Amino acid sequence: MYKKIDFKNNVLKMGEHYLVSDYKTRNSTRKKHNGMDIVGKNGDYDIVAIESGKVTYIGYEAGIGGYYVIITTNGIEHRYFHLAKGGIKVKKGDIVQKGEVIAKMGKTGNADIVSLHFAIYKNGYVDPLPYLTKDNPFNLDKGDYSFTDFVKEVQEKLEAKVDGIPGAETLNKTITISTTKNWNHSVVLSIQKYLKSLGYDLGKYGLDGKFGPDMKKVIMNYQKNIVGLKGNLVDGVITAKRYTWKSLLKLD
Repeated sequence: MYKKIDFKNNVLKMGEHYLVSDYKTRNSTRKKHNGMDIVGKNGDYDIVAIESGKVTYIGYEAGIGGYYVIITTNGIEHRYFHLAKGGIKVKKGDIVQKGEVIAKMGKTGNADIVSLHFAIYKNGYVDPLPYLTKDNPFNLDKGDYSFTDFVKEVQEKLEAKVDGIPGAETLNKTITISTTKNWNHSVVLSIQKYLKSLGYDLGKYGLDGKFGPDMKKVIMNYQKNIVGLKGNLVDGVITAKRYTWKSLLKLD
């Protein structure tokens, strides 16, 4: 009988987790183990993201991890292995939310049973248990900066009605932001904080409140992966009242 463990941060949709093998040890013949093998109750096959972040790798390792997904949050990778063939629900570059279904559990690679091998990589593999059991283990700004906080800041800085509820009035107040226009407007920092909370790497200057080349690249990735723009519309410009602002404010 596998040991039931209570996690604050789920990796299985139904929220019941049973430990098959722990970090560092696996069984009597294999003592090195860089993650935790987990199963759910009554065939809970839906795997969810432990934290919001960006899908940075999707692949297959024959004889090792099988099909896998790697999501990066605040520079820390959460890795999901032994996924079912054809069961991956996300693609590289996607921004996923905490609790979002990303794949189905499988028995691919070096797996004895249908299970999830869950690992945390932070300058090398580390014990994943604290990331499963502690509040805000990725130390994200979002712990103090929610979508509502973002909307309120945008409304305040654009002199719209401040109620935390995005709508037509807020959208009509939006401005065009680029590397040459409104590049240092106070609302840029709010956008940076929000994108960082979603798992985007802002580049070497980080939360500097300036719309430079790194920020332009971030917005271009956002436009391609989230807004779904193509061709010349992927321009790295947050144009007033248009697609990118609508997406940021969840009005699309």
